[in-house]
Amino acid sequence: MGNREEHSLPAFLLNSIPKSGTHLLKQILLGIPGMKHYPDKGMFGHYEYQTDIQINRAKNLEDDEFINGHLFYSNKWEEFFNDINMKQVFVIRDPRDIVVSYAHFIPTLPIHPLYATFTQKGFTHRDRIKFLIEGGQPIDPRVAYQPNVNDWFTGFSEWMVKYNVLTIRFEDILSSPLTKLKTVNKIVQFLWDGRRVPGTSPIMVKKMIQNIDPISSPTYRKGKIGGWRKELDTDLKDTFKNIAGDLLISLNYEKDHNW
Repeated sequence: MGNREEHSLPAFLLNSIPKSGTHLLKQILLGIPGMKHYPDKGMFGHYEYQTDIQINRAKNLEDDEFINGHLFYSNKWEEFFNDINMKQVFVIRDPRDIVVSYAHFIPTLPIHPLYATFTQKGFTHRDRIKFLIEGGQPIDPRVAYQPNVNDWFTGFSEWMVKYNVLTIRFEDILSSPLTKLKTVNKIVQFLWDGRRVPGTSPIMVKKMIQNIDPISSPTYRKGKIGGWRKELDTDLKDTFKNIAGDLLISLNYEKDHNW
């Protein structure tokens, strides 16, 4: 990963659940002076789906560079990142907001496996949300079965308890200036890990926060917290509670099923 100078950072991974604020975190990380990121090096899905080129790129990143992806947890991925001693910043978001945001996003992306299902005649926005909550078989039988929101989310969230992984909540960046400050400082301490931060930690945090510009994100829509409240009707909320109510409690997004 290159010759390590005094202030350089070892290469690291930005991993996120889709629609959890990937581009917001990219902007924060690119606020680090000299930080590099090349989107074409991104990795998505399971380890077995990656090409040799993608794997070799990840192994040979330079210092002061990060790679991003939406990587499900697996023993194989964990072994891979442990073998190359690569840290991971992992981003999560309220699963309800993820579902709503994803339902808006997929119909805009023809390469997405669910695009044909979500743009079929008569398939409404509510149908898309319901499909993402319950899971189901896409209309093209060649496309893999979509798991329900609980199974899909936990396929990623097992990363939260793993070595060398810092979990960041999307909401902590947007909820208040203080939580944003604390969250970005947490990222700085995690990445530098006791080594001297160029300048000072507060200066570095300030530079990273100043680089945030949500409107410039290519996938920015609203980026709000709690937008699900306007889009999940009573039946959809009940369905969500039955399938993933306990997940919300385990993630501390709710205290019970009374929401």
